[in-house]
Amino acid sequence: MIAQPACANAPAIPPASFPLLPFLVRTALWFAGVILPATALAVALFFLYVVGADLSLAMGVPVLSLASIPLANSVLLRALGTARPALPRRLGHLHGFAIGSALLSTVLCLPHIPAGVAGLRYFGGGLLLFAPALALMTALAARRLLQAHTPLPAAWPGALLALAIIGAPELPQAVNQAGVHMATSAVPATRANGMRLLRYLGNEKILLRLCDTGNDQLASLTDLLMIANQGTRAGDACEAYYRLSGTKP
Repeated sequence: MIAQPACANAPAIPPASFPLLPFLVRTALWFAGVILPATALAVALFFLYVVGADLSLAMGVPVLSLASIPLANSVLLRALGTARPALPRRLGHLHGFAIGSALLSTVLCLPHIPAGVAGLRYFGGGLLLFAPALALMTALAARRLLQAHTPLPAAWPGALLALAIIGAPELPQAVNQAGVHMATSAVPATRANGMRLLRYLGNEKILLRLCDTGNDQLASLTDLLMIANQGTRAGDACEAYYRLSGTKP
């Protein structure tokens, strides 16, 4: 009779437990990745309800993309709160989509970061403009922590999908917003670059809509993100349009 190896009957060694994060770290991640972006979206939607602005059907996808950011981060952070974290593959793809949405929102908010810094003294209201960037950093940090213990699907397919279906329609609006801000700057070189941007990449229809103070129709994610900063002022848009065309809108 052949003797069985001693290790054949040895009990299986359970996988190592995931080291739980300190309480302060978990609290910071939940605040930056879930509470703050959810609050920013809720404030924007509540403000729209108060002023009676209309959400077009095309805004459904951008709004859902913003809602996916705190949702996906909460799923990841809940997994990090367990001793042996695991994440279903479909939820891993959702997190990639949320990363793409947060990246796009961060880029759209970049021109308004100085206003967010100035708004911090008003009960921290300006912090809402930092919500996309903080949520993006939280998503990347939580993903890296979780990948050290369990494999996750690649984030880039979901991120590219978010950029394709949300970013492409947003680009013309964002270009016109940035051009107006630059064209009405106090710095002559910035004004010249803003006029050049509007001349070559601007859209007259979008620029006229920015000039319309009675237009309550939201047509893009840029409009929704800029609610806390009152978006592009109609006076600035009219001034840029007059400099560009020589006629009043």
